[in-house]
Amino acid sequence: MLSLLKAMARPIFRLLFSVEYHGLENVPAAGPVILAGNHPSYLDPILIALPVKRAIRFIAWDRLFKVPLLGQFVKACGAFPVDLRRGKGESAFREACRVLTSGEALGIFPEGQRSERGPMGELKRGVARLAIETGAPIVPITIGGANRAWPKWRLLPKPAKIIVRYHRPIWLKEEERIARRDDRTFQEQVMQTVAAHINRSLLPALRGTEAWERWYRQPPSHLRTYEWAPLLAALIATLVASGRGRLGQHYLSIWLLPAIYYLYLVADLVWIRPSRLAKWLRNSMPIWLILLWHHWLVRVAEIPSGEMNAWLAGGTLAAFFVFFWEDYYTLQKFVRGLVVVYYLSLVLQLKWPTGLGVYVAVLSFIALFNLWYRVLLRQITVWVMMALIAAAIWRTRLVSPLLLIYLALSAAALGYLQSFVSVSYDIRKAGTFSEEGCN
Repeated sequence: MLSLLKAMARPIFRLLFSVEYHGLENVPAAGPVILAGNHPSYLDPILIALPVKRAIRFIAWDRLFKVPLLGQFVKACGAFPVDLRRGKGESAFREACRVLTSGEALGIFPEGQRSERGPMGELKRGVARLAIETGAPIVPITIGGANRAWPKWRLLPKPAKIIVRYHRPIWLKEEERIARRDDRTFQEQVMQTVAAHINRSLLPALRGTEAWERWYRQPPSHLRTYEWAPLLAALIATLVASGRGRLGQHYLSIWLLPAIYYLYLVADLVWIRPSRLAKWLRNSMPIWLILLWHHWLVRVAEIPSGEMNAWLAGGTLAAFFVFFWEDYYTLQKFVRGLVVVYYLSLVLQLKWPTGLGVYVAVLSFIALFNLWYRVLLRQITVWVMMALIAAAIWRTRLVSPLLLIYLALSAAALGYLQSFVSVSYDIRKAGTFSEEGCN
């Protein structure tokens, strides 16, 4: 039953979250072990259990077993209840001892409840008592990022990156266990050691989250290099239309949307209050401009790039909204790269026109970027982009060796981001967050 539940949970978690696991080799393949982690979200038991090949028996709040359906689910996962009221947990302690003496793995959250946004504080001594009583090793586990995915005060989860780290086992010496079995000071020392292992990885993540929130409140950036690309594109389109004697007919199509775009940039620099939303809108605006302007721009330039516009817009938007949960610098890299690919592909269309040139360049860049930078939900995004490209080629029958040029453009743009842009972004990021301990 547990194996079936894991098999069902894995694709769901891959769909919703990007989870990285580290230190799985520290979980013994057999024998008694206590898996003790911080508890920032509702997801934590599943996060801990999914990659571990052996069954884990979790201690869970007794009230969960009284909730219809949820209670049956928790029980099916092998959990057993604990009464969190003072002096009421001895039956759960005896059951936990039985689990460990039987050679099974026990999962427990020593805080006794879900964490607030902070490091682990005072821990209950149950983990130490169990280790002293049974001799089982303690594997501390740090869960980072889950508080963003499903915090205590939120009804439903949202996409986020989560990192789960299994630390080296803590073994208690047998002679010390026997000699200090009922010593509360010894028990507290054991719990402090467990907390220290977890917080060592947890604190930088928490400080990083706080630093990002402060960063979002900083004044807006000056006009970046790639934000001048629409102006350059408008000037080139003006020259092309003028050379063909059609400038008067297309003047509004060329300049209306760029004018609105640059008025927005001025407003962002002067009037709009800095916030996470304001910075996300600033970074997303070049994408919105491309999607709204594309049909007019290719019509003015008389290049064959108007096919599959709806698919191009849908694929770009689907890939872009994932970046709302990515960090600020990854989002900037993505937007910069996409802007470069899009406008350069229009220039290539003037020399080597082909109906799916822009389409292939943009969607293949999205796929390559997601793979290289390990973006949230990258597997789904890559499959969707590849499917959209294959479907467009099959539908239009526009197979041409020229498409290789546009595919090469997307790869070259990724190389540009990695070789030249990434260094400056990483230095700026390190300089911004070094004092916060987040780099």
